[in-house]
Amino acid sequence: MKVFFVASEALPYVKTGGLGDVTGSLPSALHRLGADVSLVLPFYATVKAGNLSMEHVMTSTLTMGGRTLPFTVLRHHQTLFIQQDELFLRDGLYGTREGDHPDNWLRFAFFSRAALETIIALGGADVIHVHDWQTSLLPLYLHVFHPDRHEKTLLTIHNIAYQGLFSPEILPDIGLPESVFTQDGLEFYGNVNYLKGGIVWADQVNTVSPTYAHEIQTDEYSFGLHGILATRRGHLSGILNGIDYSYWDPSADGALPHMYSPSSLAGKVQDKESLLQETGLAAEPDCPLFVMVSRLVAQKGIDLMLGTFDQMMSLSISLMVLGTGDTEIETALVAKAAAYPGRFVLTRKFDEGLAHRMYAGSDFFLMPSRFEPCGLSQMIALRYGSVPVVRRTGGLKDTVQDVHPKTGTGNGISFDDATPSEFLDAVRRAVRLYTDGDAFRRIQAIGMACDFSWQASAREYLALYHSMEASS
Repeated sequence: MKVFFVASEALPYVKTGGLGDVTGSLPSALHRLGADVSLVLPFYATVKAGNLSMEHVMTSTLTMGGRTLPFTVLRHHQTLFIQQDELFLRDGLYGTREGDHPDNWLRFAFFSRAALETIIALGGADVIHVHDWQTSLLPLYLHVFHPDRHEKTLLTIHNIAYQGLFSPEILPDIGLPESVFTQDGLEFYGNVNYLKGGIVWADQVNTVSPTYAHEIQTDEYSFGLHGILATRRGHLSGILNGIDYSYWDPSADGALPHMYSPSSLAGKVQDKESLLQETGLAAEPDCPLFVMVSRLVAQKGIDLMLGTFDQMMSLSISLMVLGTGDTEIETALVAKAAAYPGRFVLTRKFDEGLAHRMYAGSDFFLMPSRFEPCGLSQMIALRYGSVPVVRRTGGLKDTVQDVHPKTGTGNGISFDDATPSEFLDAVRRAVRLYTDGDAFRRIQAIGMACDFSWQASAREYLALYHSMEASS
């Protein structure tokens, strides 16, 4: 089976979030199952800076924005890059700290169309798998420009909050007829909605956890798209993401000062000591260390923590947060770090190595998300023996089972309502668990025994591809 992934980011080339993790690791898992998978990405400035040895594949042009835009296709292993320097050779994938690039409507419409024409020129595919709003126009372009082609399209929604909303005035410039700008098509409250286009025109739509597939069909979680998703209910499914267990492996993780395994956690104890020393937190090994590695945005429920921060810090705990995001949230956390020196450390940057050491050195991992399509951090935390404390939503609900007070089963601590008091109660339960050393180590062991590798999820995707092919 020939499959093309078309995405705006993917490891190891370029990443801003979980999308890059998934599109970087799922193709390899599918390849191990026998699928012929290629990946198509924009040729960003960060990719060029990598000085990779590239093979020239083809050169072509597209007319968009009233201009003829040339592009070159380059190949590195199984990844194709669409090179169009005017659109992609700039700082930031989607924008800068000042905001989104104002021509993102053109950049990603062009990328979607160029990727499609490249795939066809190279002999086509059985399935074209597109991801999020940046590539959601590809199924529509296939319908408009190549209605007789046999390719099936799958859209994966990684986060429905990001939809790609633009003025309807762009339609002529992205090569689409006004006939697609209807309530049942691209129109969304007077704007063009790229993600909606993918939902309408893709053969199948899926999202990244079974619970999130249900949630996005409700008014609360759909960001306005529950109506159109209801019309595609029979073509909508949820497949849980996985993580790359060769990369996230505490027994072979070069970022850690001490490696360890489920059968021997001595290295994890030493990693905690090293992390406390590295970050300047007070060396209190009997005090549980809570960490958060996250974008500092409202979605992640950080306001729940801020709403009860002083009560939380009245407990015997240490806290560490790594990430960047909204200025207001960052400012509030900076003030709290100043108020609790030696007990709370905020690191405002993305540091991959430090993230690994935080997973390894922590006792508990905080994810109080207001919504979470899948979440990868809780899976990594489980792998590294850090007990997740999560809100029961989306993929967090599908992966973290609350510790049962009588049987002691479960792999983490979860709560339902997005309120500071519920969050604080969950933290208090975590502290109580930590004081019972045997119970805490049992929950650690259960978590480390969980399997959230890509193997099972890749099989589900392959089955979905085959069902799409069979429906032609």
